[in-house]
Amino acid sequence: MEYRHEIRQLCETWWENLAGTPKTGQSRCIEEFLRLLGWSDAERLDPANLPGAPPTTCASYWLRAENGPAIAAHFQMPGFLEPPSAIAERGLDFCDPTRVLVTATKNLRIRYAFISDLYRFYFYDTHTEELLAYADTPAEFAAEFEETMVRSEVERGSLDELRRPPRSTVARQLREWCLRWQKVMVSEGHLREETAELALDRIVVLRFLTGHNVLRRHGSAMRGRLNEIVAKACGGGGNPAHCGADLVRFFHDLWVELGAEIFAPDPALESALERASITRPLLQELRLLARSKFTIPVILEKFNYGDASEKARVRMVPEEDEERLAYLRKQTSATIEEAQIEIDIEDEGYRAVFLWFDRMLALYDRLGQEYEQRALNEETGGDIDLFAWSELDAAKPKTVADPYGHTIEQGMVFLCTTPRQFRTTRLLLYLHFIHAHASNRLKFDRFPAIETALRKRPAMTDADRRRLFSPVQDDEWGVG
Repeated sequence: MEYRHEIRQLCETWWENLAGTPKTGQSRCIEEFLRLLGWSDAERLDPANLPGAPPTTCASYWLRAENGPAIAAHFQMPGFLEPPSAIAERGLDFCDPTRVLVTATKNLRIRYAFISDLYRFYFYDTHTEELLAYADTPAEFAAEFEETMVRSEVERGSLDELRRPPRSTVARQLREWCLRWQKVMVSEGHLREETAELALDRIVVLRFLTGHNVLRRHGSAMRGRLNEIVAKACGGGGNPAHCGADLVRFFHDLWVELGAEIFAPDPALESALERASITRPLLQELRLLARSKFTIPVILEKFNYGDASEKARVRMVPEEDEERLAYLRKQTSATIEEAQIEIDIEDEGYRAVFLWFDRMLALYDRLGQEYEQRALNEETGGDIDLFAWSELDAAKPKTVADPYGHTIEQGMVFLCTTPRQFRTTRLLLYLHFIHAHASNRLKFDRFPAIETALRKRPAMTDADRRRLFSPVQDDEWGVG
């Protein structure tokens, strides 16, 4: 289409004459750019409505279509936007200006943010923080998503047709980001590889935890504290050189106050993280990762690499175990406290963590309701009495009083063979514990002793023995 050539020529000509072009020249070029896309009536956004917007912002506009979602178009002064492809190669979703502008746009309840300096182009969904489209040059913009931005196409629904980044791509970016920083910690922090992996697992748990409102007493304080440490690392207050020591203290407090064993003291790890030369750029980049990277499906998919058997454990859909289900069905309020099931990660894969965790919770919930109703009828004859109810509440078994904690500390054992299986299972248990509370709109004060649920897989499990020594049916081998 003709406007493609015109827009490309407009941007390239303006950049060629940049040295002799005043700021007013950029504003005229921006308005012509929008006009060519059909947004001649774009509404200028008052900078006062964009608190925290970077000073490099030349102008912002509200693009409102009659039958389509609104877009905030932010135009930056030249030289402040990094090439989007370079951002993506580092596993990031933002550069500094786009991070701030996407947040400001989201606060205005505008669904999409278009950010450009008339040479580089970013397009975000502010709800999910996904980078939906980008271009390093006007020619790439014309080829990749210029037509999507045309007003008539927006009104037709072009933005809804934009392809979302597939989970495999997002997970690969997160994995590469983690691996890159693990290498930094090994080379510059002189850590063993497994200790560097632990450091990145801590970062993942911390980001996941502060992204969910599940803590009773510490929630807002934890989020605020992380934000302060990241802000300090970015030069937003305090001495940036202290951000590493602040992060180490934060980890220590998560261990003490929340019982999160993954943050237990590790002198070598803490010594490395106290070095601002490592932690400061790490935290700066953490701020530039989208929330969409920190979901359980993406984090699990992050482990889909390397050994073929491990990749299979990531993808494996757990099967129903009839013997295990029969065992759970037999449980009563009298036996459930001691009931325990074993999950063999080697054979069942990592998704079995979620399946059987939820199955145990459902069983506890059912028996808990039966227990409470029976106890109430026995003690009060069915009449509600506040004093009697308080006694009943204090006498609840742990499966009723703390089903989530009991599930991990007593109800389940996860058998792991390799350090990687231990690491992956532990991380998933932390994340699913948080997710389960968030999904049910519940809060907690402390993590259970997650390490107690992880055990070394014996050379031969009970399931192995049953398979090995169970009688063979004649017809299984086609023998009459």
